[in-house]
Amino acid sequence: MGVPRSTSRRQSGRRARGTLSAETIVAVAFAVAAETFVDELSIPLVAKSLGVGVTSIYWHVRNKSELLDAMTDLALRRSGLPAFVESADWRESLMSHARGVRRTFLGDPVLTDLILIRGALSPMARRLGAQEMDKAIASMVEAGVDRRKALETYSAVSLLVRGSVLLERLAQKHGAIRDVGVADDGEFADAALSHDDRAFELLLKSVLVGAGRDGD
Repeated sequence: MGVPRSTSRRQSGRRARGTLSAETIVAVAFAVAAETFVDELSIPLVAKSLGVGVTSIYWHVRNKSELLDAMTDLALRRSGLPAFVESADWRESLMSHARGVRRTFLGDPVLTDLILIRGALSPMARRLGAQEMDKAIASMVEAGVDRRKALETYSAVSLLVRGSVLLERLAQKHGAIRDVGVADDGEFADAALSHDDRAFELLLKSVLVGAGRDGD
């Protein structure tokens, strides 16, 4: 009895011709990255996971950078980074936004790798980031904060969020390496311990204390 034509893969494990799409490639790449780290992802690894030749991948994505951009957009759609919501107190608004963004990144290591560690943002990531920054700064300026001071304050809060999340992610990577028997120097583990939720809250409040006081 022959193999049914409706099967998506041949007995050899190779994917049947015509069943591959850019969406499938991105979804599988995302799954592979979730099991390891984005910096370990490669086109050959994705091809192997799909049971296709590397050339088949390049019919749908031109290079790894384009694949990572598509993965970033998928991660953003899945995670739904919180929008800046204006309230009567711009400090509370900014603090709430910072907490939400940090919580989202901590809950999605792949998103962290794609945006905070990779550094090269997709068009969607750049657009969303600019929109949230503009809303936050407009809220601060409307409350009487000097525009330059508002930009400095927002940048400081953003840097704090990114630094806190990155230290946590680096600690996770270090722990994973240690688990497979590579030398452990404790550097990242100690750094992560200094950036728990309480430490983050203290640092966040210290950034905002006095910010825009002249406009209060």
